[in-house]
Amino acid sequence: MRRRIWAAVILLAVLALALRLITIAGDLPQLVTAAHFEELRADHPRMRAFLHRMPKGGDLHTHLSGAVYAERYIAWAVRDAQCLRASDWAILPRPDGAAADQPCGGDPSIVPIADAVSGPRGQTTYDLLLDALSTRWFLPTPAIPSGHDQFFGTFGKFNAATGGADWQATRARMAEMVADQLRQYDADAVQYVEFMVTLLEGEERRQLAQAIGAETEPAAMLAALQKAGLAQSVAVRAQEVAELVGQIDVLLDCGSERRNPGCGVTFRFIAQVNRNGAPADVFTQTAHAAALIRAAPHIVAGLNYVGPEDYRVSLREYRTHMKWIGFLTGKDVPVALHAGELWLGLVPPPDLDFHIREAVEVAGARRIGHGTAIAFERDMAGLLTEMRRRGVTVEIALTSSDVILGVRGKEHPITTYLKAGVPVVLATDDAGVSRIDLSNEYYRAARDHRLGYERLKSLARNAITHAFLAEDEKRRELDRLDRSFAELERSVADEQPWGVWLRAVVRGVVLGAL
Repeated sequence: MRRRIWAAVILLAVLALALRLITIAGDLPQLVTAAHFEELRADHPRMRAFLHRMPKGGDLHTHLSGAVYAERYIAWAVRDAQCLRASDWAILPRPDGAAADQPCGGDPSIVPIADAVSGPRGQTTYDLLLDALSTRWFLPTPAIPSGHDQFFGTFGKFNAATGGADWQATRARMAEMVADQLRQYDADAVQYVEFMVTLLEGEERRQLAQAIGAETEPAAMLAALQKAGLAQSVAVRAQEVAELVGQIDVLLDCGSERRNPGCGVTFRFIAQVNRNGAPADVFTQTAHAAALIRAAPHIVAGLNYVGPEDYRVSLREYRTHMKWIGFLTGKDVPVALHAGELWLGLVPPPDLDFHIREAVEVAGARRIGHGTAIAFERDMAGLLTEMRRRGVTVEIALTSSDVILGVRGKEHPITTYLKAGVPVVLATDDAGVSRIDLSNEYYRAARDHRLGYERLKSLARNAITHAFLAEDEKRRELDRLDRSFAELERSVADEQPWGVWLRAVVRGVVLGAL
C-alpha cells in the first residue's frame, strides 16, 4: 500500500514537472533572455549594450526643447546668424535692423555666435557653451549652487534657438527638433513618444489672457475667453499642428514605405502649460490646451503643467491650478501632471504632503510625472492604493531626479510604486539637458534598483498601455512591441550556450513552483 502511495506521489510530481516544462516551453526564449540578462549584471558595458538593443516601448515624459542636445542648438544658432552673450552664455536673436558691421548690436559683449565658436579660442568657447546649455560636467558654484538651478537655468539660454516666443518661428524649428528626436528614438529602439510642447505663444496668448480681466471664477474666465475668440484660435492652431506633422514627414523623407530612420516612430504632442505665470495666463493656456486636444486628439493627445514645481507661483497657486484643470478637462481630456517633483529641504514640509494626491483626485491626472515625494504625502499607503485602483501611472525619470533633487539609489521611490502595484514607466524628461537617452534610464533601473529583464519588459509594455492613444492604436502598437520582443528573445536565445538554457529551464520550473 505504501509503495503504491509513493508511486502515485512520484507519478504526480513527474506529471507536474512535465506540465510545467510544457508551460514554459513557449516562454523559453524569454526565460533564456532573462537568464542571460542576469549574467550581464557583473559586466556593465555589456548590460548597457543589451539595453540599448532591447525594445523600450515609448517615452511618455519628454520636453521637446529639453530633449535636443546643445550641439544642435549651437548649429542652428550659427546657421540663423544668432548672437551670444558671453556674460551668461545665452543665445540671443539677431536684433531687428542691426547694421552690417554690428550684426548683434552695439554691445561689444554680444557677438555673432559663429564668430564666438571659431578662431583660436573657438573650441574653448564651444565647450563652455555646451556646459552652460546642459548639465555636462556640472560642478556647484556660488552663482549656480545646485543641479536644480543649472538644469532649469539652461532653458532660457537656448530659448532663442528654439524659435523664442514667436509661434511661426517656433513651428518651423519644432519640425526640425521633432525629426531629430525621432531619428534618435529609432536608434534607441523606442517606437512611440509623446513630446511636451508649447502650442500657444506670444501676442495671441497675451490678448486672450487679457480678455479675462478681473474675472476669478473659472466659468466666468472661460466665458470671457470664448467671447474673445478661443474657438477660432484653437481651430487655426489645430490646422497648423496638422501641417507641422506633414513638415516633419517631409524632413524625414518618409514617403509611402516609411523606412527611413525615424519614420517608424509614432508620436503625439502633449500641450504644455507654464504653471509659473500670472493667473489669467495659466488659465488661458489650460483652456486653450483642453480645447485643442478635443479638436485634434489624434495629434495633441493630452496636457501637462511644466516649470519648476517648487517656484513661488506654483506653490502658492497649486490647489487653484488643480481645480482649474479638473474644471477645464472633465473626463474626456487626458491629463499628465508633474507632481511631487520635490524633496525635503527644497521646500518646507507643508508643501510636500498633498501635491500628488491633489493631482490625482482633484485634477484627475491619469499619469504623474516624477512623483518623487510620495513618502511625504499624507496617508501614503492610502494614496498608493487609490493610484493602483485608478491605474494612475508614474513616469519615473531616474537621472532627472538625481540631477535636480539629488534623489538616487534607495532614496528613490521606484520600488515603492512597483511593490504597491502602481503602474510605472521609465522616461527621459530632458535628454539633451541631462545628456542621456532612454536606454540609460533602463540601465540605471537595472543597475541601481536591481530590476530584472521581465520587469523591464513590463515597464516597456506599460509605456504603450498607458499612452494617450485610442484603444485600436494601442493594440497596434502593443502588437508591434510584442513582435520586437519576440525577435530579440529568439536572437538572444540562439546566441546562448546550453548552460544558460539549462539555468533558464531550472529557473522557470522553480518560479512555477513558488
